Amino acid sequence: MIPGKFFAATRHRASAVVLLGLLGLAPASAESPSLPLAGLPASVATVVATPILPTELAATASIVRGERDGWWEKTLELRFPTPRRSLSTSDGLLTASIVSNHAAHPRIWFALGSQGQAYSDGMREQTAQRGGVPLSAVAQMSTAADMDNLAVVTRQHGSLTVTVLATAGARSNAQRTSVDGSSYIEGAKTEDKTDHPAGTINILVLTNIELTDAALARALITVTEGKTAALQDLAVPSSYTPGALATGTGTDSIIVVSGSAAPRARYTGGHSRIGELIGKATHAAVIEALGKQNGFYLPGAHTYDDPPAGPAKASGDRRLALIHLAPLPGDIAGNRQRIETAIREAARHGADWIITPELAETGYNFEKRIGTRWIAPFPDAWMHRLAAIARDNRLALFISFAERDRQHDTLHNSVAVIDRDGSILGSYRKQHPVGRPESWAQAGQQDGVFKLDGLTVGTLICADAWRPGPAERLAKAGAQILISPANWPPVDNMGPGDVWEKRSQETRLPLVVANRTGHEPELDFSTGESALSIDGKRVYSFSSATGGIVYLDWDGKQRFNVIQP
Repeated sequence: MIPGKFFAATRHRASAVVLLGLLGLAPASAESPSLPLAGLPASVATVVATPILPTELAATASIVRGERDGWWEKTLELRFPTPRRSLSTSDGLLTASIVSNHAAHPRIWFALGSQGQAYSDGMREQTAQRGGVPLSAVAQMSTAADMDNLAVVTRQHGSLTVTVLATAGARSNAQRTSVDGSSYIEGAKTEDKTDHPAGTINILVLTNIELTDAALARALITVTEGKTAALQDLAVPSSYTPGALATGTGTDSIIVVSGSAAPRARYTGGHSRIGELIGKATHAAVIEALGKQNGFYLPGAHTYDDPPAGPAKASGDRRLALIHLAPLPGDIAGNRQRIETAIREAARHGADWIITPELAETGYNFEKRIGTRWIAPFPDAWMHRLAAIARDNRLALFISFAERDRQHDTLHNSVAVIDRDGSILGSYRKQHPVGRPESWAQAGQQDGVFKLDGLTVGTLICADAWRPGPAERLAKAGAQILISPANWPPVDNMGPGDVWEKRSQETRLPLVVANRTGHEPELDFSTGESALSIDGKRVYSFSSATGGIVYLDWDGKQRFNVIQP
C-alpha cells in the first residue's frame, strides 16, 4: 500500500514543457485519457512536440511535466513514425513505438518504498495511452535525476548519425564493479532494497541506420565503455569503497534504438565508425549530465583565463575577498550567477579566500516569495560546481546559503566552507536565527571551526556575534581568525553597533565581516558595512549601495593591509 499520508487529497497536474533553450516551433498537443496509477490519483497529460533531434533520426521528443503533492514528475518521451527495433536493459528486445525516461522527485520514490515498481508500471501505461500504442510497444527507464539536467549529444560522420540522451546521478550509489559488494538477492526472503540509495545513469541511444539484434547487443558494451570512461575521467568515487573509482551505479539503464536507413550494421564495437560515434556521444553526454546533476567536472573545466590584476601579495600573506553583494530575494539562479561572477573577479585580483554575505544565494526575505521546498540536500549540484571552481583556481570559499540536512530534513541558514583542493569541508549553521525572515531555519548546534591553509578559522553568521558565547567558544577551540557573513544594516535597536569590536576585544582575534548591500521591500541594506575589527577597534569598514569587493591581505596573525583593486 502506498503511504496514504503522502498521496491523500493529491491533485496530479501534468503539462508538457519544451526543453530549456530549444524553443522554436509551434507546439502541437493531444490529450490522453486518465489512467488509475496503482491507487494514485489519475493524470491528464498534454504532449508538446520539441525539435531537439536531428531530422535524420525521424523521431520527435517531448518532456511531460507533472506534479504530485508538490513534487515534480518529468517524463522524456521519444516517438517514432514507424516501430523501431530496440534493446532495453529493463525490457529486453522489443519493437518500440515510444521509448521513455521517467524522472520523479527523490521524495516520491522514498515515499513509494516497495511500491516503486508498481508506480513505474503505471507511468508506463500512461505513456502508452498518451501515444495510443500497446503497452508492449513502450520501452521505459526510471530515475530520480532531474530531467532538466538532461544531456543531448549528437555525433555524425558522413551518412551516420548518433544521438545520446542521458540523465545521470552518481553521488549516492556509485559502484566499482569487481570491488564493491551487495546483499540483494531477487526473490529471497531476506530481500531488502531499502539500503541502496537512489542514484542512476540512464542512457538512451538513437541511430539513423538500421542495427541488427546483434549490433544492438554489442552497442550495450560500447555504451558501457563510454560511460565508464566518463566516470574515470571525472574521477567519480565509489560510494562504498574509499579510494576506488566508480565504473557505474547500481541501477544504470540503457536503451538502444535502431534506425531504418542504410547501411545496415551488424557490429557496433569500437573498431566500427558507428561504434566510435556511439562511444564518443555517450562519453560526452554522461560528462555533461553528471556536471548538471552532481557538479562533477573535468579538471580545468572552470579555470578562469582572465589576465591577473591587482598588486602582488607579500610573501606568506593570504588575500581575503569580501563580496559586498546585493542579492535579490528568491532569485536563486540570478544570485548564483552574481556570486560566480564575483568569484571570478576576486580570483583575477589574486584572492585566496572568498567570503559572501549571509544568504547570498537566496536573499534575506526569500521564504515568503518562493517557499523552501526547492532547497536541496547539502551539498547540492551547485555546491559541487563551486568546489570544482575552487579546485581549478586554488581558492577557498565561504558560501552562505539555505541548507537542507540530508539525514534529518531540517533547514538551516548556513555557510559552506570549501578548501582550495575542492574539498567541501562542511557547513556551519547559524545558531541564532532572527525573527520571521528566518522562521524557516532551525538553530545550529555546532560551532564552526575549519582548517584552511594550516590555519584554524572560526565562523559566525550575523546575529551569532550579538552575544559573547559563540565567539568565545571558537577562541577556546583554537581559532586564529573569526569570519562572519552578515545581513546586518545599521538599524536602531537592531545593531550591529559595536558588537564586532566587542567580540574582537574579548577573543583577541581579528573579526572579518562580509556584509551585504542592496534593498529588499522589507528592509534597506544599502548602508550595511563590511568591516574588519581588531582588539576592540573597527580598523576598516566599507559601504556601497551598489556593491563591490573588499580585499584584505592577512599575514596569519594581526596584520592586515587593505588592497585597492
